[in-house]
Amino acid sequence: MAHGTRARLSFLAGSAIIAATLTASTQSSAQVSPGAGISHELAIDRAARISDLHYDLSFDLKPHADSMPGRESLRFTLAGKPAALPIDFRDGVISFATLNGQTITTALTDGHLILPTKFLHAGENKFEATFTSRIATAGAAITRYEDKDDGSEYIYSLFVPMDASMAFPCFDQPDLKGRFTLSVTAPSTWTVIANTAPQVSAPTGSTAQTNFPETQPISTYLFAFAAGPWVSVNPTPGKPNVYVRKSQLKRAEPEVPQLQDITARGMAWLADYFQQPFPFPKYDIVLIPGFPFGGMEHAGETFLREDVVLFRTAPTAADRFGRNITTLHELTHQWFGDLVTMRWFDDLWLKEGFAQYMAYRCLDSLQPADGAWKHFYEDIKPQAYGIDETRGTTPIFQNIPNLKDAKSAYGAIVYQKAPAILKQLEFTLGADNFRNGLRLYLKQHAYANAQWSDLVDAFHTASGQDVRTWADSWVLHRGMPEVSMTWSCDAQGKLAELKLHQQDVLPDKFLWPIATNILLHYPTETRHQPETLRFNFNTAEATVSEAIGKPCTDYIFANVGDQAYGRFLLDEQSERTIRPILNGGALGGIFTLSEAELARERDRAFLNSMLWGALWDNVHVANSSPRSYVDLALQHLLWERDETLFRAIAGHTTTALHSYITGPTRTPLVTRFEIIATTRMQQSDAPGMRINSFRALTSIAETPNGLLTLKQLLSGSLKVPGVELRQLDRWNLIGRLIALNDSDAGVIFASEQQRDKSGDGQKYAWSVQAGAPTAAAKQTYFAQYVLSPTDSTAKPEDWLTQSLRPFNNWNQSALTEPYLRRALDQLPEIKRDRKIFFLGAWLGAFIGGQQSASALTIVRDWLAQPNIDADLRLKVLESADELERTVRIRQRFPD
Repeated sequence: MAHGTRARLSFLAGSAIIAATLTASTQSSAQVSPGAGISHELAIDRAARISDLHYDLSFDLKPHADSMPGRESLRFTLAGKPAALPIDFRDGVISFATLNGQTITTALTDGHLILPTKFLHAGENKFEATFTSRIATAGAAITRYEDKDDGSEYIYSLFVPMDASMAFPCFDQPDLKGRFTLSVTAPSTWTVIANTAPQVSAPTGSTAQTNFPETQPISTYLFAFAAGPWVSVNPTPGKPNVYVRKSQLKRAEPEVPQLQDITARGMAWLADYFQQPFPFPKYDIVLIPGFPFGGMEHAGETFLREDVVLFRTAPTAADRFGRNITTLHELTHQWFGDLVTMRWFDDLWLKEGFAQYMAYRCLDSLQPADGAWKHFYEDIKPQAYGIDETRGTTPIFQNIPNLKDAKSAYGAIVYQKAPAILKQLEFTLGADNFRNGLRLYLKQHAYANAQWSDLVDAFHTASGQDVRTWADSWVLHRGMPEVSMTWSCDAQGKLAELKLHQQDVLPDKFLWPIATNILLHYPTETRHQPETLRFNFNTAEATVSEAIGKPCTDYIFANVGDQAYGRFLLDEQSERTIRPILNGGALGGIFTLSEAELARERDRAFLNSMLWGALWDNVHVANSSPRSYVDLALQHLLWERDETLFRAIAGHTTTALHSYITGPTRTPLVTRFEIIATTRMQQSDAPGMRINSFRALTSIAETPNGLLTLKQLLSGSLKVPGVELRQLDRWNLIGRLIALNDSDAGVIFASEQQRDKSGDGQKYAWSVQAGAPTAAAKQTYFAQYVLSPTDSTAKPEDWLTQSLRPFNNWNQSALTEPYLRRALDQLPEIKRDRKIFFLGAWLGAFIGGQQSASALTIVRDWLAQPNIDADLRLKVLESADELERTVRIRQRFPD
């Protein structure tokens, strides 16, 4: 807390300078800007002066227009002696403005209009403006989507983190919540959706006006609207309205009832758990095509990316589970993020971490058979560890000096690490104390703002425990512990010693408080049941006294149940024991309906998944050879019946074969994997296993026989029994053939292009061609990548994202390495012009497609430059870690 407090005090001092500077500016004719973006100093100054905001907005939407005329009336209360006040607006034009009835200049400086002191009053003020904002297919806060299936047009807003001020003049910071009234004039054939329930007036000619009553207090980034010929799917009393573009209605009809059901059940569960009713008057879901995020939690209306709900590939149970998690994540935000909003984006984790954790918590209660915590370990933890072990990682609490830098806060630290440490916190405090702390926090800060110290205080009050020390360790420090074990038995067959050792994976040498469950597993012949010991420690080495004198184990695992956060390594003895156990046979079917037995089967599946994960960790840190892992994995994949474990093992095996193993034994291993995947694809009992096997084959196929199998799947001469391949499945097969320069790829591509003329088909066709293994193709696509989003020939951002991985295919590093430095040099423009997650996708593709020491040299040379943007340096260090690891593993295990 001391570190965060010092930072906030420095910002308070800075805010006094901002106020003094702006006051001085009123004594001359020149305007003094607070600078580009929205600095924390400016935000603190305005939050201390402004309250009770009411926005009354009117927008005019016309088909195919590249701009949106608007009118605004903003009432707010000003405290203290009036001083010049910046209001934010950029990327548009203000044609007329008044302040308290007095005409003021409309000149903008660095994205601000300075409201002059002489017209401001202590108490209520009224600002009015007429303005025009930009609409574009990319690079704008108001996005137009052109449906290539039927020619329809759709408009939607996306304002996070500070892009509301690209659409209308506002105080664009999260702790200046306002009440919004909206009126939209649009074609009468369009439906408009916003934060409150619509009131549609009678059409006037070809247009109609839709009015939306005033919202409760919400932050500017949570205000939103969508307009176009949307269709409501399966309207049902007591369940959310779901809107989809009209061309996708038939695809949506079978999927939406399940979406509505999990939302309604989740809403009831969360309201009960938080002891806080749903905080807004209504809740709608809009399926947005080409949306740059999985979802966005606007107050009373969530935007979900269309393909989160309408699967583009044949779905597995895990895919449907993921859809439920995304749905519940965005729903949880209505409490954590919308009802109570972080004061500043340095506490972004307060909304994202809790939304992610509570989504799993909720689904575990609603559908325990889904194995939510096993999914959490398989899907959340690897991404968290993957960034937290790198020199590019950050603390969960991230200093954001200016909202123009807030995009850098988004990533695995807030979406994966934050929920992971919350799981440990609930384990530490106890479920009741954890829940009561959340209830208190929401009650104390409803329709207002909070910071992480407020949450710590609520947990302390609810539990009586020292939460602050725990939180300081996990929230303010970067990195994670790596935990290893030493143990031995005496001559009498008893455990004589068990010690846990933790070390920082980074050079910071920090030690964390760790709470974990330790599994003691005994040889089968001893007939001893496995034991679990709860253990807490915060030192570099700790003796587990309770284990001394217990029967000698055959293996020990120090994080059973995945309560703790960190990389828990297997010792050599445990790894030797586990390998034959894991490969000894499938879990088998579940033949009883006993809830206790079902729970035991889920626990056993969870443990198996964690042990396989520990084996991969040993490869990842170059303790074990990738060849030994692949040998074991290929034996195991022949019979594994757990779909998500099969997916994880197959994914790690593919990584080893594409990145780590380069010797003469590689091709025989690939051939074995192709045969196994093909066999499981055709003969597995469960449809999900057949789909996962199909996906594994698509990823790994490269031999002539493997590619022939892909072509047979495309022609229909070979089928996946009981599974209908969808269009993205087919395009993925074609992309594989193109990337491997198959002689039939061109003919097959042309045929599929004629077969699939849908809007998505056009995107997929363009994207897979980025994988063509020619210098000309790479040159053409990279030229498209570096176009400004405002260029009339630029492709939509979702098209670019879709093509980045094919462009940087694993087997084309010689072709793509020449673009690596140019890709790194493009980062400032990407940070400035692209949506939040594009930069990560860019680096993951361009650096992730490389495996060589020469590529690593290029990255290091770029990092050695002086005056590199600090955020970008961290992002590159984060992405470069896997390349460094690949080079290291290849050097240590050259086979």
